Amino acid sequence: MPIRRSKDVTCISRVEKLLKIILILAIFSIIFVTPQAFSQISIGVPANHVSIKVTIDENGDVHVVHLVKKDDKQVQVKLLPGKVENLQVVDAAGKEIQHAVSGDNSVITLFPPKVNFEVEYDLKDALTFNDGIWSWDFLYTESITGVEFYLPENVDLIFANERPIRIVEAEGLRCHGCDMFLEYLIGDPIIFNVEWEDQTFPVSMRTADNIDSINFDQPSRNLSFETSGNKIITLEIPLELLWNPYQVYLENETMPKREFYQNETHVWLNMIPKTAGTIEIIGVSAIPEFSILLPLVLGIAIVIGIQAKSKINLR
Repeated sequence: MPIRRSKDVTCISRVEKLLKIILILAIFSIIFVTPQAFSQISIGVPANHVSIKVTIDENGDVHVVHLVKKDDKQVQVKLLPGKVENLQVVDAAGKEIQHAVSGDNSVITLFPPKVNFEVEYDLKDALTFNDGIWSWDFLYTESITGVEFYLPENVDLIFANERPIRIVEAEGLRCHGCDMFLEYLIGDPIIFNVEWEDQTFPVSMRTADNIDSINFDQPSRNLSFETSGNKIITLEIPLELLWNPYQVYLENETMPKREFYQNETHVWLNMIPKTAGTIEIIGVSAIPEFSILLPLVLGIAIVIGIQAKSKINLR
């Protein structure tokens, strides 16, 4: 019986040829249609930073400068998270350096840079403003040198993960392995003049809470005021008025507080009440009462001194 050549074999062969042609065309189309995408995908070692400086102005606008060391390898610089604008990569003379940018503007890649260079850009809407407080939920762990933050000149107190930090004696704040929730208020503190007899004691407060007044009860060594809750409150208390350490109560219940700084005249006290109510700050002593006891204390000291001297002379 003669063997018949099946037409199906011929058809399959044609199909295979057609598939090969389609595949070749697809490969060429990928190569020629998407060269820009390939130009943005590069591999390199992490860049060796000298510093990363973040400058925040009064309007919450952010400017970032990465200062990066030269290298004999292709390097990558990971940008701070956020919407990047006005990106430029320049050498010390301000001359632009050729670079590639990832599709999401999060990483730039440079061929082996022969000189130190800077990566500058703005971050749009990095900070949020709510109830008088600027905040930034910041995460960047790429640089072993850390990230330096420079805030507006009139900001002398910030909060990093709810921890108060005074920056009066420093230019800024450095954050290593930086996972930080940054908060701060702009503006002058509220001054409450606490009256006691014929004396006035200014107590300053920084808060976004609406606090109208502070009451002082000298016999119980107590400062008190009303809070609406859930707002950071920082007081600068004169030691002339109320000596520390302090106990702080919210509606007669002990609440967490931080006495985070003290000099010769004042104590800085921070708290975050979780609910509305009356806050009471109780000190170990109210200094005005010392003026009443001072003559008695001095008299006792003099008597003890005379007695001690007499015993010495008798011997």
